[in-house]
Amino acid sequence: MLHATLELARRIDRAEIDFCALAAGAGTPGGVASLEVAGGRALCAFEGSPLNKMLGLGLGAPVEDDDLDAIEAFYDERGIPVQIELCPLAAPGVSARLTKRGYQLQGFENQLVRTLEAGTAREPDLRVSTATLEQDDLWLRVVATGFAAADGSGAASPAPPPDVVDRIRHVMGGFVHPDFDRLLVWVGEEPAGAACTYVLDGVLGIAGTSTLPAFRRRGVQQAVVAHAMRAASGRAELAMATVEPGSISQRNFERLGFQVVYTRAIFVLD
Repeated sequence: MLHATLELARRIDRAEIDFCALAAGAGTPGGVASLEVAGGRALCAFEGSPLNKMLGLGLGAPVEDDDLDAIEAFYDERGIPVQIELCPLAAPGVSARLTKRGYQLQGFENQLVRTLEAGTAREPDLRVSTATLEQDDLWLRVVATGFAAADGSGAASPAPPPDVVDRIRHVMGGFVHPDFDRLLVWVGEEPAGAACTYVLDGVLGIAGTSTLPAFRRRGVQQAVVAHAMRAASGRAELAMATVEPGSISQRNFERLGFQVVYTRAIFVLD
């Protein structure tokens, strides 16, 4: 059993935002803009990127008005809305101060973590491979198509519009990075799902898990997560993932021994 300590929260938030910086930098001409302030890190890539956000604000550090002014100026000069994903272990009063400054609470996300010392869960009987450079386009197509389809949809779901897939491919392009492992799950000879994994500061991050609608409810996500944990043995002590609260992904991670350690609140100032 893990507990939501300040030390754990700082480690998890830092690993995730550093991963986002690598991904955003790889997918953005000229690299990603970054700001370190008040214990956290803010990123700004291109308009519409989900990697335009700040994590770690107020974790083990005071948050002054000048710090919030600097964050807002950082995004304002780039014409990008401010998005602060606030950990509940941040300095007291930060959420109330954000609300007074005009931020809107737009949602929540759960941070799931498990130790790797306890062993890895049994992997479903599906083949998982590391995507080669020649499979970049295949990996991006699988991830984009899986994300474009609604959570829980199956084979009968209509194909997502090409513009939706293209937008997701544009965002996920940064995940093609030499420090990341891009995984493909196969059902027979057919690609069924994908994920991106990384190890930073002894933390295994699992992101971009996606299953094609026709192959859902076959253990595809569990297979790729279990494979990633086994592959990271000896390089990481913790594994983490960020999910939508109550989602199918959350239940799949929980089946593999992950637990929710805290829930971030997403504040946006447009």
